[in-house]
Amino acid sequence: MRTVFLGFLFGLLSSAAVLDRVAVVVGNTVLTEGEVDEELRLEQFTASQPLDLSPQQRRAAADRLVDQQLIRQELQVAQFKTPEPSKADAMLAAFRREHYRSDADFRAALQKYGLTEDQLKQYLLWQLTAIQFTDERFHPGNQAAAESSANRETQPPEPSPNPVATPASPPDQSADRATPGASPVDQQLDAWLKQARAATRIQFKEEAFQ
Repeated sequence: MRTVFLGFLFGLLSSAAVLDRVAVVVGNTVLTEGEVDEELRLEQFTASQPLDLSPQQRRAAADRLVDQQLIRQELQVAQFKTPEPSKADAMLAAFRREHYRSDADFRAALQKYGLTEDQLKQYLLWQLTAIQFTDERFHPGNQAAAESSANRETQPPEPSPNPVATPASPPDQSADRATPGASPVDQQLDAWLKQARAATRIQFKEEAFQ
């Protein structure tokens, strides 16, 4: 009986390990397949898009997570004051009122996408954080401060003592993302992300997107 139980436990741990395999390395930060999966489900849920976990969609979600990680690092460098966590409750309530007629419909949709209410709250709070930060960081009136911060951020990072051996990263998908008519803030953000990517070791594990 003990042998059967240990075998069952080992199977569960093995499944968890597979879920959390490394998907992307950004500098010294590891992003897992589980994080990519969660990002994709949340993005499609909030955009009212059909759930699509195809390799192409997961690769696009991983690319967004790279940008998010670079922004998180800049948040720390700039010591940016993030929104109060309590704001997530108000954002969640507003989102639910706008998209669902009843609490039962909302919870059924969460279950369909394999998400929890707490995951959604954290996602909405991050969206608010990113919007507030980019507006402040890349507003034309703050350009001098932005350039000073960019100079600190774009110094090549110290090499990892145990670099992850992977094939070369695929071509940077952020290089040409600026769209015609984009606002000055969006243009500045796109340029900064391109610069930050160029100065950061970014490695995609291709087996995570097959």
